[in-house]
Amino acid sequence: MLSANLDFVKFCRLIFVISFLFPLIVEPIELLKNLDYENEVLKKLRSEVKYNLKVSKSKNNSDDYIPLEFYKYTVVQGDNFFRIMARTGMNIDTISSVNALSSPQDIRVGMTLLIPNMRGVYDTENLPENENSRGKLAEKYSMPNHLIIFDKRRDEWFVPGKTLGKIEKSFFYGLAFNPPLNEGYLTSGFGHRLDPFTKKKTFHGGLDIAAPKGTDVISSADGEVIFVGRKGGYGKLIVVKHIMGYETRYGHLDKMAVSLGDHVKKGQKIGNVGNTGRATGYHLHYEVRRFQKNEKPVFYQHM
Repeated sequence: MLSANLDFVKFCRLIFVISFLFPLIVEPIELLKNLDYENEVLKKLRSEVKYNLKVSKSKNNSDDYIPLEFYKYTVVQGDNFFRIMARTGMNIDTISSVNALSSPQDIRVGMTLLIPNMRGVYDTENLPENENSRGKLAEKYSMPNHLIIFDKRRDEWFVPGKTLGKIEKSFFYGLAFNPPLNEGYLTSGFGHRLDPFTKKKTFHGGLDIAAPKGTDVISSADGEVIFVGRKGGYGKLIVVKHIMGYETRYGHLDKMAVSLGDHVKKGQKIGNVGNTGRATGYHLHYEVRRFQKNEKPVFYQHM
């Protein structure tokens, strides 16, 4: 009987601990049902954004933000990126950074967006949560230390008032990538096609660009080489990592002119066209990925 009573006491203590910790684990996100200006929740959001924007521009170290919070909004028919941005008091930089959008065209009906109550972007250095990191970021962005926010939901530093740089914005608008060849012609586009080997309809996650053997292959944008070598059907492959989660892939190469860890510039030669791997002739297989998801390449300069 005594043992049963003790078990019951332990159970009650466990329930108490769980009920105490649960609000800390699951933080509620306020629902933004529509973007009508008369919506009280939207009014509250816009008011907080306005106040926090004022604080981010203030030189007074005693000013402080309304704490970082998020509102959840589901995209409806008639919405587009710029309407949502204008109605919520946001800017391009904040909505794209918080929701990992790669272009304005990413917005689609039924999509759930998180709208913060302050403008800003996430820093991309992945620094740990400590005062040294806070000080480093404060110096980097010329801001008082206490205004740099660590978002525990994402384990990332949020920098209020910061905007995307020119290069980052060029990625967002699809203006960042140059063609990987100065000469050549498209033999297979992005999307579903008949596989040249199996003759079955399959998804092609990039572009096939035919060119003579040895044609220079150039990096589409500035970045870091994160893979050099052979990889399955790609044959000889180079992968270049860019900002904002982007990477470009260059397959079926004959020769490779870079090494792992090299930093390359847009337009820099990285290899030569070949037919290694699963190829039917001399051509470059070119891919653009963002967070490992294939995207249709859009070039600033047309081929």
